Amino acid sequence: MMMLCCRKFFEREQFNHSADRIALLNPSVAELMRFASVEDLAVLLEPLHLPSKQYVFVPINDNPDPAKVGGSHWSLMVYVRSKQEFQHYDALKGSNQAVAKKFVDKLQPFVQAPRGKLKYVEMDCPQQQNSYDCGIYVIAMTEHLIKEFCECFSVPITEVVNHNIVQQKRKHIECLIQELAVADPNSDTHHLFSS
Repeated sequence: MMMLCCRKFFEREQFNHSADRIALLNPSVAELMRFASVEDLAVLLEPLHLPSKQYVFVPINDNPDPAKVGGSHWSLMVYVRSKQEFQHYDALKGSNQAVAKKFVDKLQPFVQAPRGKLKYVEMDCPQQQNSYDCGIYVIAMTEHLIKEFCECFSVPITEVVNHNIVQQKRKHIECLIQELAVADPNSDTHHLFSS
């Protein structure tokens, strides 16, 4: 839920000035992509106009069973068109590498990345200190990378995203979700906070 709310906030508020350059895939769409056929993927992804985007952000989950809700770890995949590469940011280095590599094959035709020059790169990134902050790390890294790619923010991700920042981000997101629920009683978030 936090990732979904943050994606909406990033798209509509914080980074709406970069909407023509970035695509932030919904976590549920990303999860469907792993298990869907090429035909079904076309229906999901063509309306997103991914070939026109310079950066495509995809949260990746390691859930092995499409019939069950779950998974134990989230990481971030970013397609960077100018470099023709898929960059994988994993706060538990190596945990989602196999899933991420398979994901590249699924996403490649829809971003229209040239196969011969396409690269997959495991990126250095901040590492979580527990087993439950992976989703917040994905959110914090996404926010930082959008600033880096679209706003020329030049501080390395490892210097900005850390355990303390992630804890602050968690509190900030919880407040944001509550504000969204109050502002729009018909929203998906309202039922979480009403009694």
